[in-house]
Amino acid sequence: MTRCVPILLAAGLVAVAAGCSGDRKTTSTTTVPTAQSLFAGGPAATGFADVRTSIKTLYTQHPEIGGFTYQDVSYTPATRDKVLTVCRVGGPTANARERETSRVFGCAPLIFFFYSFGTRKHVPASVNVARDLYGYAATIRGPFNPKPALTGLLRSWGVR
Repeated sequence: MTRCVPILLAAGLVAVAAGCSGDRKTTSTTTVPTAQSLFAGGPAATGFADVRTSIKTLYTQHPEIGGFTYQDVSYTPATRDKVLTVCRVGGPTANARERETSRVFGCAPLIFFFYSFGTRKHVPASVNVARDLYGYAATIRGPFNPKPALTGLLRSWGVR
């Protein structure tokens, strides 16, 4: 990862600081072709273990992802796992809201990366991984509904 990720995370934190609320709802989804929106049908409730397995499978079946760089960002398995840890447990924070925010916006750069790899290299499995990770991040439980801010951030980065 490069210097761009902290800037992207800071942008996400600003979006959340503006305040987000709303009802949580989850729907089930199926495989998504590359041309379909990442957000179609709403986020599926996806467990972290399933997301991690689909990510590892993607890296095994498409090893070229380890050398893919987009907007000066790439994820080797080691850097990917560091970011996934923040996505799963959050960063060092003082309260539940900050922890939830760090988790949600820790996931965002990876969602963007998998979406970008999938759409630019025509790998539908990578778009599916991005969708699974989005489903996980958008349904993280905490004091606010993470979906609106996460969706807005990803859309601002060009994710459809």
